[in-house]
Amino acid sequence: MTRDSTHVVEITGDAGLRAAQDLAVTLRQAIATQDEVAIATDAITSADITTIQLLLAASKMAKASGKSLRLTAPPKGVLRELLTQTGFLDAEGRALTPDGDLWTPSPSQAKGKAA
Repeated sequence: MTRDSTHVVEITGDAGLRAAQDLAVTLRQAIATQDEVAIATDAITSADITTIQLLLAASKMAKASGKSLRLTAPPKGVLRELLTQTGFLDAEGRALTPDGDLWTPSPSQAKGKAA
């Protein structure tokens, strides 16, 4: 892996409280070693508020380090339902919070290009 390309972290299966510690370690390592990190969330089968908190914390950590962290695509399935239920997204998938740029990547971000 080089620092010149986007490093993709794929989250699969349970991304809730039980998986939070391992996922936090993975995200911290990715942010520490890569300038651009993208998170693939399509394969998440279970999520809870811990998932949202972890992703927001990783985003803030990346920004504080002068690095880029984004989702590979707008959230789908379980994660999108959770974000809608908790008020982060509206029913159409539009962000409702100031940090909504994490949940709604621009088309250029979703294709893996720097914003």
